[in-house]
Amino acid sequence: MRGHGSNRDDDDNCKELLKLCEMFFKVSDEHLTEISRLMKYKVFGRNQVMLTQGAPSDRFFLLDTGEIRRLYESGDGKVHNVEYAIKAKSIGSMKVLSMDPVFATVKCISDECRVFEMLRSDLLELMKREPEIATEIAMGLCETVRTGTRKYQTPLLEQQQQEINIPFVAIAAGIESYYRSALNAMLNASLTGVKADLFPNMHIQVPTRIAYITGFKGLRTMFERSVDPDQYNYPNIVRMATAIAPGIAMTPISSILEASNAGHLNPEPMTSRWIRGLLPRASREIIFGIGLNQMSDYFEERMQPFFLGHPMLANASGSLAAGIVSGYLSHVPHNLSTFKLMQPQSSYSSLFRMFVSKSVPPVVDTMTQSWPLSARMITRTAFATLFPKGVVIRTAQIVGSFMILNGTINYLQMREHLRVEKAMGLK
Repeated sequence: MRGHGSNRDDDDNCKELLKLCEMFFKVSDEHLTEISRLMKYKVFGRNQVMLTQGAPSDRFFLLDTGEIRRLYESGDGKVHNVEYAIKAKSIGSMKVLSMDPVFATVKCISDECRVFEMLRSDLLELMKREPEIATEIAMGLCETVRTGTRKYQTPLLEQQQQEINIPFVAIAAGIESYYRSALNAMLNASLTGVKADLFPNMHIQVPTRIAYITGFKGLRTMFERSVDPDQYNYPNIVRMATAIAPGIAMTPISSILEASNAGHLNPEPMTSRWIRGLLPRASREIIFGIGLNQMSDYFEERMQPFFLGHPMLANASGSLAAGIVSGYLSHVPHNLSTFKLMQPQSSYSSLFRMFVSKSVPPVVDTMTQSWPLSARMITRTAFATLFPKGVVIRTAQIVGSFMILNGTINYLQMREHLRVEKAMGLK
């Protein structure tokens, strides 16, 4: 063990670790210097115990390098690994002021653990000389408790959209249109068995897709600014209506996009081809719109505690979760709209039977061949609905679209905010 106060690099390193500690991140730089000078540098070897469960908390450590494990032995003799929701480099700091018994045994599990050690007696003596430190520690602990217990729990239909920059939305939609076209061609090939170009009619698809995505984002913004659900007797019904409306409004544009991909199987002119499968397509667009807008924000909000300081990761994970849900729920109406587009002369009932036949694998038919007809039909229909053919491709398409769209928009708007802040001298 050696005192490190004479080593400038050790002092600076210790101060940086103190700033990361939940107790000391509100302490002034001057006081951190005084604290760091009282701390001693120690090295523990593999499996050496640093703190023992039940012993008085008469010291704490800041972990410089190495890995540790906390082990708590319960009353029944079981030993549990202990992890804390608030990750920090401090070891035993939260009990050192009260000198409560150490909660869990801490030992080094790497070849060596290099730490800074602070004795409780030294810290208390310093706080007597500099009482402002106690206030700063209390401020830090209060903020840590607030941050650690704070949760954002906005309901799905009450999610509010961030400010939208239309050119950024257009850029994101232009990029996403190529991804969406390729995955849609692959999905249609999976459903029909007929391959098609990955990027057909892009002179139609790109501007139409830009109008389509801009419409979803713009309509949501318009409804949020002009409609206050709390002014109505049934606010949740109003929220549901404003969430559904963009999907209904964008269905004609989506139909043009779908018709652009179907020319190899449906020779009808675009003027009539686009209306084929309109009803199930509207259902799909409602799910897509809620997924892209409210559901992505809903999941992003709940991912934020896991990605503190990394908003892009929270945005991506929220889009991923929303894409999985939306892709799965929208797959059956997507299939029906695609089949209707490909075979406009067939009824929806016959198309659904065809969808079931294509989705049910032979093993299910083999297992149910001796069942009564009604039970067999119900089983096949349920299997096709719950595990439809092409659902992985469809879900991958929606996940990718959500991540590209929301991620690009979020990134460009973050860059713009930083640029404005720098121009105003705030950064």
